[in-house]
Amino acid sequence: MSPPTTSRRQFLVTAGAAAASAGWSFGQEPAQAATAKYHRLNLQNPAAAPFLESYKKAITVMLQLPPSDARNWYRNAFIHTLDCPHGNWWFVVWHRGYTGWFERTVRELSGDPNFAFPYWDWTALPQVPDSFFNGVLDPNNPAFIASYNEFYSQLSNPMSALWNSFSTAQLQQMRNRGFQSVNDVWQAVRDSPMFFPRGRARTLTRQNPGFDATTRRAVSIGTIRNALAPTDFITFGSGKTANHSESATQGILESQPHNNVHNNIGGFMQDLLSPTDPVFFAHHSNIDRLWDVWTRKQQRLGLPTLPTGANLPLWANEPFLFFIGPDGKPVAKNKAGDYATIGDFDYNYEPGSGEAVIPAASRPGEMNNKVWLGTLGAAVPNFSASARADVMVPEAVPEAAMKADGPAVFAKITIAPPMDVAGVEFHVLVNPPENVSHVDFDSPSFAGTFSVFGKQLGGHKNQPLSFLMPLTEAVKKLQETNELKPGQPLRVQVVAERKGVNLTPLQAKVSEISVGTF
Repeated sequence: MSPPTTSRRQFLVTAGAAAASAGWSFGQEPAQAATAKYHRLNLQNPAAAPFLESYKKAITVMLQLPPSDARNWYRNAFIHTLDCPHGNWWFVVWHRGYTGWFERTVRELSGDPNFAFPYWDWTALPQVPDSFFNGVLDPNNPAFIASYNEFYSQLSNPMSALWNSFSTAQLQQMRNRGFQSVNDVWQAVRDSPMFFPRGRARTLTRQNPGFDATTRRAVSIGTIRNALAPTDFITFGSGKTANHSESATQGILESQPHNNVHNNIGGFMQDLLSPTDPVFFAHHSNIDRLWDVWTRKQQRLGLPTLPTGANLPLWANEPFLFFIGPDGKPVAKNKAGDYATIGDFDYNYEPGSGEAVIPAASRPGEMNNKVWLGTLGAAVPNFSASARADVMVPEAVPEAAMKADGPAVFAKITIAPPMDVAGVEFHVLVNPPENVSHVDFDSPSFAGTFSVFGKQLGGHKNQPLSFLMPLTEAVKKLQETNELKPGQPLRVQVVAERKGVNLTPLQAKVSEISVGTF
């Protein structure tokens, strides 16, 4: 992904026109229908309680299905392991298809014809919902497989049979991911690790369900407003890559609420078998809801809702070959473009956090969609030193960011992730005091935290990965406290920290830091 630039304005045509020129039928439809057959409620709404009970019924059935059945709970989670995209422009659309088909399976197996996934609005509720510590909504429940050895014993033969059934096209998708055989899949599951034994299947507990300080910042309404601020799909939805198993850039929605919530919950949620934890689907329903909010904001402003021009067919034709329907068979809709809109999943959302950006949205102004490259002063963050860059931006940028309709400010930080990303967080500071030795999360300089979700697989290990980090709130606070002087560069500093007791030295390098607006 390239950060937004002024030249991008020439592409501000409606997604409908772009879609029509490319021969696609989507683009003209509203983001979500005013009325729909299914209604995804905020799980804090008491009316969502019956849906959570239906979800529990379906989970119980799927845990009891033999692993030879594609609807088995763990077989469904393996779809995510084998095929999910992260750090690329298929992030939101693949997860819409995955969650949408799984919702239909839950509807079928629960016997609830009206079931729709309740979404978890973590901006309003920055903790694991108490309901997800009840029964099989908790992956530590005895109904789940207790150990890796038992997991491998039950799933090994069915996964080998699945691999042997793959078409030539599916095997190519596995090669794109770095999997040459089913043994490579098991090695990734074992070594990451992706499986967590009973008692460690989730880190947050009923007694301690709350998010840490960095995750609370990542789900705050200020961060959500910044995540919804981009005016083009690639900046909003993560960067352009050749296929959906590669990674390039994570937009704010992915790098902030998505990754931080996954990693803070811990256990299964911190890696690619994350759908083993039932809270996964409440989390991703909220990600999908925010995509819907962004889409409706774009439609209100007459801006593109999808990739434009030649990018549209490249994006829409990407194969999604592993989704399973409620009958346990592969689905017919097997391209990204099939999930560009909610379509015949036929659901809509109860309004939640972020909805206010739609009536408040304004067209991009003079200070929007600009980028300034920083000068690196130090490039290798470790647990005793930080990486930093000075970025000269026009004096008008901080002033404009103070306005309600002003641009959002972000940093793009490109880093070679460490081989061992477990527990590693990168805190981003703006113009902190000299010789700062620790991160004060209440400081005006603290902008936020990014971390890697899951592991880079196969041939993609050590591939540079960029993260978009919101700076707007920090810039505003520095302005308010007179800590940002006219003509002074923005000094963006990256401080590494590892949680837990793992003392493995950090091998990471920042190759570029830039500041931009959207």
